[in-house]
Amino acid sequence: MMDAEDNELDIELPPLPILDKGPRPDCPQCGEPMSFVDGDWACQDCNGEAMGPETG
Repeated sequence: MMDAEDNELDIELPPLPILDKGPRPDCPQCGEPMSFVDGDWACQDCNGEAMGPETG
């Protein structure tokens, strides 16, 4: 049988690197600042609010 000590997970994750993306560029269509979505700059105002990896 397993003891309570054996049942605990002792997982230590490494720190995530900080990505220096620089200043937010303006959208060429509407001029509003773009957001960093799914690894690239995108304008959520022009492309819709439901942007991201979960929506495709």
